[in-house]
Amino acid sequence: MKIKQLVINAIIGALYVVITLAVTPFSFGVVQLRLSEMLNHFVVFNSKYAYGLSIGVIVANILLSPYGVLDWILGGGHTIISLIVTILLTRKIASIPLKMLINTVVFSLFTFIIAYMLMLSGAVEETFWVSYGLLFASQFVTMAVGIPIMMFLNSKINFNAQMEK
Repeated sequence: MKIKQLVINAIIGALYVVITLAVTPFSFGVVQLRLSEMLNHFVVFNSKYAYGLSIGVIVANILLSPYGVLDWILGGGHTIISLIVTILLTRKIASIPLKMLINTVVFSLFTFIIAYMLMLSGAVEETFWVSYGLLFASQFVTMAVGIPIMMFLNSKINFNAQMEK
């Protein structure tokens, strides 16, 4: 990995942590409006962003999560698995909006991992399916709202070009 790519990934990871910190009361639990999740759309512009995103999630969970090691492993695992699936599903798709929609659906579908983690931790009174439904909905909304924001930022910055220079 080039030094510039490493630095950009470090910035993305740090940005993820800072945004999660800013909305900590809403970042953990059965309804997660973790605004930093919209950053997961970076991966549709260039798969090399997956490193910074993964590290950002794991560090945010280590520093902020009330669920401890379970969230470090399963929360980080949710992100890593979702990023890999998104990269594989979208590698031959040219349309960025379509890739972002697929990314939104993938991340939302895989929230069953977070629902399972919450059940293991004893943090929720709801059933698994209720927890999963709430997590799915909150993940979907957060990432869907992120689509126009990331599209706008990409029109100004060109995320793919930044990673390739």
